[in-house]
Amino acid sequence: MRLLVTRPQPEAERTAAELVRRGHEPVLAPLLVTEFLPAPAFTAPAALLFTSANGVRAVDAWPGERVSRAIPALCVGARTAAAARVAGFTDVRSADGDGDDLARLVLATLDPAAGPLLHPTVARPARDLAVLLGGGGFTVETVEAYRMSEVEALPDAVETALRSGAIDGVLLYSRRTAETFARLTQGLRPHLAAMPVYCLSADVAAGAGGGRMLVAAAPNEAALLALVGNGTSAAGIH
Repeated sequence: MRLLVTRPQPEAERTAAELVRRGHEPVLAPLLVTEFLPAPAFTAPAALLFTSANGVRAVDAWPGERVSRAIPALCVGARTAAAARVAGFTDVRSADGDGDDLARLVLATLDPAAGPLLHPTVARPARDLAVLLGGGGFTVETVEAYRMSEVEALPDAVETALRSGAIDGVLLYSRRTAETFARLTQGLRPHLAAMPVYCLSADVAAGAGGGRMLVAAAPNEAALLALVGNGTSAAGIH
């Protein structure tokens, strides 16, 4: 299958390599561009909460003395946990799920009396961990560590391929990417009605603007790529 990969770099290249390994032909069109920000002011944390590998990369770019690599780094999933280990964190724990699963991991393994938790993320994260964990007595300091800017248009070659039916499906990994894809393809809707749109979660599918939405059985890349291989979804078609 010829599949459109919309996620930002460097994840897009990694996904493309995996698609090639599985016998597919990836077409890269990252819809968001990442900008890492300088370290803001924050209280020394008892633990870090990472909801993306970009959060890890942002912290890794800060001066080393700002965040100890010895404090617990609780991560939303395996990919983010792997990035944390590469960045030198020694106590890395993965929730293997989404933001709600990460909150449950915090509640199960951390003591709110140990001190505040630091969540380096975008300005408006998909999950407000401060709200999710506040009832458990935790203080979460959410800081803007990076920004995601939307591209203004699809590459001409990608738009032509979508119009002509030369793309067999599109992969969407985040709600914002889905919303950007919906905005940029508004004039192409008649051409996309039958094209499968493979979504990491129901929330991602809700932002994609309609079409033949297929939702992965779990919010991780392994489940999404299994969905591509199966041509169906354990979570249903929306």
